[in-house]
Amino acid sequence: MKLKQAPQSSFSLVAAGTSLSGDLVFNEKLIIAGKVNGSITCTGDDSSELEIMDGGQLIGEINAPNIKIDGRVEATINASQLVTIGGSAHVSGVIKFNQLSVSPGAIVSGELITQRTAGSDNIKSFGDLTEGRK
Repeated sequence: MKLKQAPQSSFSLVAAGTSLSGDLVFNEKLIIAGKVNGSITCTGDDSSELEIMDGGQLIGEINAPNIKIDGRVEATINASQLVTIGGSAHVSGVIKFNQLSVSPGAIVSGELITQRTAGSDNIKSFGDLTEGRK
């Protein structure tokens, strides 16, 4: 009798102490703890995630549905879903996102561009949030 095994998720890792120059393509999850100089592209579904850990560094371009940043990033970022910027992050560049979360302590400089989708009319700009305050 053969036992059915549940599919296992896979992830790739650029470990601390590793430097990589070039283009990376991943499917489910990519974790960067080292340094990457190049473009990163996700070919997976909307649940796929790129994580740049505290101590990790990326210079280049990112195209992924979900991006979590706790390290240093100088890039053009294109996230079809969520960008989460942690309190230890230093991010500069153009950030295109559907949803954005920024923790206190994070340093973010550059341009933030909301990619509105159908049903996201409840998203407000910073100006909308301060209307009516005196």
